[in-house]
Amino acid sequence: MTRIGKWIAAVCLDAVCLAALCLVAACLFLFAPAAMAQQPTRTAAAARCCRVPAGTVVMVELAEPVSTKTHKPGDTFALRLAEPVVVQGQIVLRAGDAGIGEVVESAKPGLGGKSAKLVLAARSLSAPGGADLPLKGLQLSGAGKGHETAATALGIGGIVFLPAGIAGIALHGGDVTFPAGVHATAKLVSTVTLRSLGRAPKGAGKIAAPVDAVGPIDIPAPPAGQGQVIFFRKKSILGTGQWFNVREDGKALGKLVNGAYFVQPEAPGAHTFTAKTEPEFRDKLTLKIDAGETYFVEGILTKGVVIGVADLTPSDRIAFNAAAKDLKPAGPPEDEQPKEDGPGKPAR
Repeated sequence: MTRIGKWIAAVCLDAVCLAALCLVAACLFLFAPAAMAQQPTRTAAAARCCRVPAGTVVMVELAEPVSTKTHKPGDTFALRLAEPVVVQGQIVLRAGDAGIGEVVESAKPGLGGKSAKLVLAARSLSAPGGADLPLKGLQLSGAGKGHETAATALGIGGIVFLPAGIAGIALHGGDVTFPAGVHATAKLVSTVTLRSLGRAPKGAGKIAAPVDAVGPIDIPAPPAGQGQVIFFRKKSILGTGQWFNVREDGKALGKLVNGAYFVQPEAPGAHTFTAKTEPEFRDKLTLKIDAGETYFVEGILTKGVVIGVADLTPSDRIAFNAAAKDLKPAGPPEDEQPKEDGPGKPAR
């Protein structure tokens, strides 16, 4: 090839390269704005996420066993999230995130056939970055009687999420033990803004719908800013002529005759309720009351030396509904001075 030919070939090659560059530049000019427009959309979606409102329900589980044999009131124990918390399709709290719970009541079996009692509550979850998210509305409770167990995980408004007598509750010599892995629900106390930790897989963060809480007796919501406790005593042939007052700080709240119930509003916080029959058999039960929540306590008469022994046992809406057809509103508290004879003797 002559010099002129080589020069012409080189010029043509440069022209082709220049044309290719121009084509690439044109494509960038035409299509880059669309691609760039998509990125702000994703960023804006992430920026809007994630406001988690107060009252959001979370599924938690015990991260360690808790027992009346080893724990006393005021002890803490480890919780963790059993399901991720998902907002707008974004994970904001991961399953396994750590939390803290508190033992509200722990009592060993007592004289007169009184049951062991274990009542747990949730304190908080740890958010990414270390912030504590306060929890409310969990009341994990169990009661043991001889070889029988009643155990419930009370979540939203006292609704049961674990059936009575679940296999996960173990009795050892009458004590109550909740093993690691027992599930319950709780609620976030306050609204919080959390950053997205990634898009949630399909189905993640779904919590099973609560059981139907409708029963023969309509229970209204607690007064604003308060919780409430429903005390009830099933109708039974045992202790037909006996009754006892439920008290708090020495004040009689209500009278539980056979087949009666009453509703007691309470300010948020820990509350200790008492009842007694024979002087040496005084029973107590402590609950952590959260605003907007409803709790259930069954008054039971067990076998005493002379008369039945009052036993305040943590219960649930299902047990209350089962007894409701035979329940009537309780009358006002009465003087507990012993009467000399006949039915109607107070079980104090």
